[in-house]
Amino acid sequence: MLYLLVRTVVMFRARAGHNMFNKIVHGKVIEIVWTITPSFILAVMAIPSFALLYSMDEVIDPAITIKAVGHQ
Repeated sequence: MLYLLVRTVVMFRARAGHNMFNKIVHGKVIEIVWTITPSFILAVMAIPSFALLYSMDEVIDPAITIKAVGHQ
C-alpha cells in the first residue's frame, strides 16, 4: 500500500512547464463507460430478482395450512 502511495506521488508530482491535468481531466469516455457498465449489470441482475421475489409472494391455493401458537 505504501508502494502505491509513493509511486503515485513520484509519478504525478508537479514540474515546471508541465501541465499534467490534460491527461487526467479529459477522460470523459472512460468515465461514461465505468458509470454505465455497472449500472447495466445491476439492472440485468435486478430484473429477474424482482420477478422471482414477486412470484414467490403469490400463494394461490396452499396444500396444507399450519397454525402455530406460542406462549412465553
